[in-house]
This record gives sequence, C-alpha cells and structure tokens, in this order.
Amino acid sequence: MNIYRKLCLLAGLALLLISHATSAQRAVATVRIQTNIQKCDACKQILLNYLKREPGIISANVNTFNKIVTVRYYTERTNPLYIEYAIANAGFDADTVKANPDSYRLLPPCCKDTTQ
Repeated sequence: MNIYRKLCLLAGLALLLISHATSAQRAVATVRIQTNIQKCDACKQILLNYLKREPGIISANVNTFNKIVTVRYYTERTNPLYIEYAIANAGFDADTVKANPDSYRLLPPCCKDTTQ
C-alpha cells in the first residue's frame, strides 16, 4: 500500500473519530410546557405527530390529565420558545403563546377547549 493510500485512510479514520466525539457531546435539555390540551387521545396524537417533525426534538410526552407537555431536545437545534410556537402551530396554547387560530379551527371538536 502506497503512502498516499495510508494517509487517506488515516485522515478518514480521524474524521470519523472526530465526528463521533462531537455527536456524543450534544447538549440535551428538557422543558415542561403548560397547554390547554384536552383529555382526548386524538389531541395527544395530533400534538405528538406535530412535535416529532420539528428539528431538534428528541422526544415528547403529553400528560393530558395535567395538561403538560414534556419535551427533550438538542439545545443547538431548538429552544423552549420555538417549541412553544410549534405547539401553538399545532393548535394548542403553550405557556404564554396562544394557539394559531387557523390550526385551532382544524382540530377535531373533542380537542377544542370548551372552558373559554
């Protein structure tokens, strides 16, 4: 094997190790967001399906009893405010961000807040 091939192989290995090391050091955070989600499986599925398409979100859990959404995310890809806006764009209130009216109108009747 000539020296050029050995150097290319060594450089490729070094890049692989560096990329693995940086991906292992990604900062992860968790945020809990109060919503107006109803006690309905349809609401929960709508919100979970919406959140899993958002960049940077690792996982989401919806507690319809307490109306809390817990989200784990990569801090370099998103932040709590973006996550609140994602929830609002799905049609639900999120802490201080109100639901997008057009998205709210598209929700099934069981998902609409009747206390307003």
